[in-house]
Amino acid sequence: MIVKETTDLDEIKAVLCDPAIYDTITDDNSGLIEDFKPTLEDHLYVGGYVNGEIVALMVYHKYLDGNKCHVQVLPEFRKEYALKFGEQSLLFRGTLPLYAVIPDLYKNVLEFSFLFGFKTIDKTENTYVKNGKSYNDNILRL
Repeated sequence: MIVKETTDLDEIKAVLCDPAIYDTITDDNSGLIEDFKPTLEDHLYVGGYVNGEIVALMVYHKYLDGNKCHVQVLPEFRKEYALKFGEQSLLFRGTLPLYAVIPDLYKNVLEFSFLFGFKTIDKTENTYVKNGKSYNDNILRL
């Protein structure tokens, strides 16, 4: 796996607009997948590549006193590459505090973040709505 920064909007959309990923990263108030347009402004995208094709993406952007990160790995590559990509993409985080916000709905994502040393520092109640049901958001910090 090669891990490097990308500004290629087609590559970014190839991961974020994968139906399984888009369904997970959006809530009931999000737009349609066809209308999604990633922004390069104030965002850093780090891609994970296997045989020259992007299979994973880490997104960094400003949040509180540091940055927030979002990691996505295409489902068919998770077993083999998720852990390695997580480790390597975190090398791009810089020195500011790093946060993640993960709804209770995604217990597997919470567990994955704990593997890298993230700790829950706060919770907001009923702030994430998916399929008509409200979930708490966990605010984590590395």
